Amino acid sequence: MAACGGNPFVAPDDGDGTEPPPVDTTTVVVPAVLKNSVNAINYNAADDAFEISLAGLDTTPVTAVWLRNTALESGLTGFRAYSVQEDPLDRMFVGLARESDDGTTRAAMGGDGGQFNRYFSGAVYDRDGGFTPPTGTGAPGSGQVSYAGDYAGLLNTGVAPGPDQLPIPPGTDPDLEPRQPFRVSGEVFINANFSENLVNGAVYNRVIVDNGFNLDNVILIPSDIAPNGTFQGEARRSRRVDLAEPVVGDYGGVFGGTNAGNLAGILSLTKVYEGTNGLPTDGDAIDGLEERGIFVLRQCGLSGASAICSDAAPDY
Repeated sequence: MAACGGNPFVAPDDGDGTEPPPVDTTTVVVPAVLKNSVNAINYNAADDAFEISLAGLDTTPVTAVWLRNTALESGLTGFRAYSVQEDPLDRMFVGLARESDDGTTRAAMGGDGGQFNRYFSGAVYDRDGGFTPPTGTGAPGSGQVSYAGDYAGLLNTGVAPGPDQLPIPPGTDPDLEPRQPFRVSGEVFINANFSENLVNGAVYNRVIVDNGFNLDNVILIPSDIAPNGTFQGEARRSRRVDLAEPVVGDYGGVFGGTNAGNLAGILSLTKVYEGTNGLPTDGDAIDGLEERGIFVLRQCGLSGASAICSDAAPDY
């Protein structure tokens, strides 16, 4: 995913004559299980440009330009939306993207709502510069910080005809109709320990924006932080009764910015569960429902951090 410009961040000398912490500039590679149908996305926030190479039937060029669609941004805090549809009986694709305020870290995705019993969807993340983790203070618990922010996703189903689709000709057989994908909103909270190189968290307050239907929370179980600041792990069902929660998909991401001030990530779910508004038992799995989503988070304790960070103290 292309950046909007800027030079790699290099940790400055702190003035005491010691060397700054090392910067890992290893190329960031998004795992195939998270990219899914997406080959590449060039998202330039400064120019409001969204170019995507998708292994699907979106449009004729290999790398296609999708146009900004502000109507699809309603209910999705801080995300930009893009879309394309060649004609009324072609798939409608929606793109979502977000970049950190300092321009160092970003995530983007694209997907359709399904047609002919299949759908195409996937996502990417990227950063400018290398990985510079927080150094901590040396005190007990040093090296652990939190990240919080908003989540946006797309389901593999929706409505036909959708409010933003080209009108479907009257009398069209339902088996020919493409669906506009349902959008999902939520929040993300992640704890990262840079002393132990572990990350975990949750995606919560999940709701289908287009119909108000509640979805169950998703737990991001602990996974390792690689030397280049990337991570990948299992996403599991939010079980509040026992620990036998099933795997529902995968998540992953990358840290970016000075002292890893930002985090960009992807959630890829092969199972989606009905929400229960916090009741002690979980809702049922929704047959055949899958979801892809993205998030770009700010480190707690820094300017622009989420309100929930008031309960998560900075570590340095």
